[in-house]
Amino acid sequence: MSILHWLYFLFGLVCGSFLNVCIYRIPRRESIVSPGSHCPACGSRIRPWDNIPLLSYIFLRGRCRACGSPISPRYPAVELITGLAFLACAKQWAFTPPTFVNSLFLALIIVLVFVDFEHQILPDVVTLPGAMAGILLSPFQAEAVYRDFLTTGVTAALPWELSPPVHWTGAIVGALIGGGILFIFGWAYERIRRRAGLGMGDVKMMSMVGAFLGWRLALMTIFAGSLAGSVLGLFLVLFKGKTLQHKLAFGTFLGAGAAAMLFLGLPFLGWYTAPR
Repeated sequence: MSILHWLYFLFGLVCGSFLNVCIYRIPRRESIVSPGSHCPACGSRIRPWDNIPLLSYIFLRGRCRACGSPISPRYPAVELITGLAFLACAKQWAFTPPTFVNSLFLALIIVLVFVDFEHQILPDVVTLPGAMAGILLSPFQAEAVYRDFLTTGVTAALPWELSPPVHWTGAIVGALIGGGILFIFGWAYERIRRRAGLGMGDVKMMSMVGAFLGWRLALMTIFAGSLAGSVLGLFLVLFKGKTLQHKLAFGTFLGAGAAAMLFLGLPFLGWYTAPR
């Protein structure tokens, strides 16, 4: 890897530190700008040398310098995941515009995954601006998708909605189909079972995913997330004594599926549609 890759990895670590602020404050309806970073337990201001991604957690041995309260391991985990996600984007798209577009996409996904895991909510303040960003940045994403499909040699499988010059349409269609499919599933489930199944947060999240990835990869994200959730749910029923009514944070599985489809979806489509 080049020095640029390592620098971008470090940039991802720093962004991960900010994402931790978002994950903690957004569900509590607190400003992500002020006040500055502080210990959730005692409120003491965190000094810059105690706020270095990854290293500060290690040097402080996972405890607040002021009060000794344990620091959640989620903080270094988010920083490391974000750094690795940014590095993966840089390696995949070689610092072309899609590197930065997809780094933003994964940053939004990371926030949603951890907020949903901890609070089982998917905040509108993340999903709705995220969907708009996916639409506005779609020209850069379209170029990446177009190039990737050409390199697979499967030009017939090129998604029309993301190929130049209809990238704006493709992002809007992706947002409508990505969110619309979940909305229909949720509506049908509620009509049949007489109770709510999917929340609107999941619908809005999938609109964001569709805006960034297009409708084909959005559908694959739903399938991958549903499969992963079903496998975990079955495990909990069989081995942990949970019931079928046990609630899972579906957005967490959708987020993992979206990240997987970002890197693996197009190669899979290329392989699946290739002439046999």
